[in-house]
Amino acid sequence: NFFVESYRRSGRYQKYIAAEFRKAGLPTELSWLPLIESGYKDKAFSRSRALGLWQFIASTGYRFNLKRDPWIDERMDFQKSTKAAIEYLTFLHDLFGDWSSALAGYNCGEMNVVRAIRQQREDYLDDFWDLYTILPAETARYIPRFLATLYIIKNPAKYGFTELTLDDPMQFDEITVTKQMKIRDIAEAISVAPDVLEELNPTLRQQITPDYAYTLRLPPRTGNVLTARLDQ
Repeated sequence: NFFVESYRRSGRYQKYIAAEFRKAGLPTELSWLPLIESGYKDKAFSRSRALGLWQFIASTGYRFNLKRDPWIDERMDFQKSTKAAIEYLTFLHDLFGDWSSALAGYNCGEMNVVRAIRQQREDYLDDFWDLYTILPAETARYIPRFLATLYIIKNPAKYGFTELTLDDPMQFDEITVTKQMKIRDIAEAISVAPDVLEELNPTLRQQITPDYAYTLRLPPRTGNVLTARLDQ
């Protein structure tokens, strides 16, 4: 059930994420990582306080320019967090030299993988399978889970997934606003349900736009409507 629901939600983001990975020169298979990270839930929150599609903890988010203040948390923005994930994965691959170790570092932090490498007697750069037994248990499961995900996606019927469906890709207008407004007031101004705006703007922590420039997402063909009514 988790796989079926996560795969369905992937339709909202996957094409965008895969295109960004392709542009960055990274393997497009990595664009499926959010399936095991968050189930493609942009508000997913873990016991270790990791948040968003890509499950950044706050400190790692800061390292890769994801803003967090009383009004917004960009870890929940699928576009900005994807950019941050690409930068972090690129850094990890440059550090370790192979993708399995890079992914282990993404899951448990690069210093945990570095310490595991230092525990090895052999004087060479180990890959994930050499370190498998001394990494945290969650990380030891993480790479096999990701590989299993890729196998299933490439041939779902072989593994018993015969009725997979995809949500439609996210579509929206964007306008820049510079004053504080409640989501419910914006929704009333453009005649949509407040939860539609909340879903398009998960970054907003209090359902209020901040008192500085913010790119607000709106349902398609409603941007001009709000622009005309902003002064009200």
